[in-house]
Amino acid sequence: MSRTKSPLDSQSTQVYEDVTTYIYPPLSLSLYSELIKSKQTFLLLYTAIFAYLISSWNTNFELYHFILFLVGLFFAVSGSTLLNMYIDRDIDALMERTKDRPLPSKRIPPSTVLKHGVLFTVAGILAVGIFTNLITMFIVFLGFFFDVVVYSLLLKRRTRLSIIFGGIAGGLPAVAGRVAVIGYIDIAAILMGAFVLCWIPLHILTLALIPKNLEGYKNANVPMWPVTSSKIETIRVITLSALLSALLIILTGVTLQIHLIPMLPLLGFSAFIVYKSLVNLKHPSDHLTFKIFKLASIYMAFAFLWLYLGVVISPFFII
Repeated sequence: MSRTKSPLDSQSTQVYEDVTTYIYPPLSLSLYSELIKSKQTFLLLYTAIFAYLISSWNTNFELYHFILFLVGLFFAVSGSTLLNMYIDRDIDALMERTKDRPLPSKRIPPSTVLKHGVLFTVAGILAVGIFTNLITMFIVFLGFFFDVVVYSLLLKRRTRLSIIFGGIAGGLPAVAGRVAVIGYIDIAAILMGAFVLCWIPLHILTLALIPKNLEGYKNANVPMWPVTSSKIETIRVITLSALLSALLIILTGVTLQIHLIPMLPLLGFSAFIVYKSLVNLKHPSDHLTFKIFKLASIYMAFAFLWLYLGVVISPFFII
């Protein structure tokens, strides 16, 4: 015989729901997409995906292991980004590019973002450790540490060199993708991470040089390179970033024993990025700077995709 619910049951249920909502407030999908900077998160996961696929091509690829690793990494990266949003909410409110983000526009309480950030980061790091190995978990933890603690909390408001440590955090998902498969850190893993690290200024500083963004950094008193240095010095750093990125991605291809013929498109794209950066160094222009910013994201995506294709098709070119 079923028991009729008493008023006490309803009150208990309501209290449980209220407590649950307080501890873990609901977050809409659209807001969540904005808060985790979905394009940035996807790009970081993209490097991890192809680092994993490259590393597992000649081994026994296990789909469930691949998916579980990505789920854990997704939560760790998303959680770190949520914490960044929480930390940067005051300076985001002062910049034209970021003032409409959910926190500065007051569409969501800071406490909600903080709670989700902590929960997702811890859950993601633990999941990576459970489903892959402890070395990969440590790499993902370092990604959180460099991104949230070193970059956002300690350095972003103090020094232009903060982007170096942000770049280390950006390179670690690729390292994690390889280590999740092979179980240790090798030269190829280091080169993949170093490529992303050296690519970061190519992406970030070209974005910062766009006049409205530069004005925003000045208003927020964020010591980005073009704020504390001249435009030409910033372009020199961008050019160096392009040169180092090109060198490192080529060395990665050599380390992975990719045949020269499959490497030619990647060599060509790398040379094109370096050429455009050198032209912008000699004849600086906002138009070309913006073009290099657009090309930089394509270059990153193309580089990892082409490394994978190179690993796959290189055996066909071996005589």
